[in-house]
Amino acid sequence: MKIERTPLGPDIVLVCLEGRLDIAGAAAVEPEFKAACEAARVLLVDLSRTPFMASIGIRLLLAGAKGLHRKGGTMALFACDPQVEKVLRSTGVDQLISIHATRDEALAAAGVTPST
Repeated sequence: MKIERTPLGPDIVLVCLEGRLDIAGAAAVEPEFKAACEAARVLLVDLSRTPFMASIGIRLLLAGAKGLHRKGGTMALFACDPQVEKVLRSTGVDQLISIHATRDEALAAAGVTPST
């Protein structure tokens, strides 16, 4: 599992996750993911290169979203693999973290004007 973290503006961070978000994958990215959540007010998570998500991966996302929410921030997921999106929606994650088709939709939902 790999993680890339890119600042998009003041307090806006893009995180790209690549690989399986299973127990080993979650352990590999957890420290960097937590750091991204702490650094951001708006965290966008690109899941286009994450073909599998286990419950531990869901826990990682929810813990990060909870930390962001406590400080008035938000998390948005986008470009999910269809199977991953099905898992996220069937477990109710979409009730706590918004899921979008594109990065621009995720930015707009977070109240940020997408740059062209």
